[in-house]
Amino acid sequence: MFLIPSEQKNKLQQQWSDLVQELAGSQKQSKEVWALFDRYYSEPQRSFHNLSHIQALLRHADEVRSHIHHFPVVALSIWLHDLVHDTRGNDNERKSAELASILLSRLEIDSSIILHVQQCILATARHEVPKRGIVAADLPLFLDLDMAIYGSAPDVYQQYSRAIRNEFRWLEAPLYRAGRIKVLKRFAEREELFFHPAMAAQYDAQARANLAWEIKKLTFF
Repeated sequence: MFLIPSEQKNKLQQQWSDLVQELAGSQKQSKEVWALFDRYYSEPQRSFHNLSHIQALLRHADEVRSHIHHFPVVALSIWLHDLVHDTRGNDNERKSAELASILLSRLEIDSSIILHVQQCILATARHEVPKRGIVAADLPLFLDLDMAIYGSAPDVYQQYSRAIRNEFRWLEAPLYRAGRIKVLKRFAEREELFFHPAMAAQYDAQARANLAWEIKKLTFF
């Protein structure tokens, strides 16, 4: 499944430390939060939503850095958006956003940044841009980064599909297929899968092909 070797984990730890330092956050708390990241993202049920997912999103974010208004908000949202990942629950995003607020406060991060990060995390519940209120400038692009796996090469997407099934291995096949098809069709029927033009140009066509493949696979198993 999606895993990273120890040397890449060490690089990720350094990236996290550098980000906190850039924001003038507490280095002591930075180490404690990293230990929490390592524990949470190494949970045995995580076949996809682990540190390899964080690594991939950070890489994607760096590739489109010129389009990002406030990179630290995007980076923090990437690190914190999947902290809580219980496939038996239905409020992971809310719990992750709440935990993010606690951890970022301990790190002494500016409150306005914390609010934007929470907004980004909560938006991953349905991968939609909020229609009301002040929306964080980079929220749409952050959602696109989280969706990039849908536009990956077919072999990578098929591996992703297997990894997601493995995270729901406790769920009987008929129920899994019905639930997964519902999610996939909701995306497939959207007029816009990706909000930023650069992300749409790069990923939309392949994402729709991958969605069609998995829907067909789950329908005619």
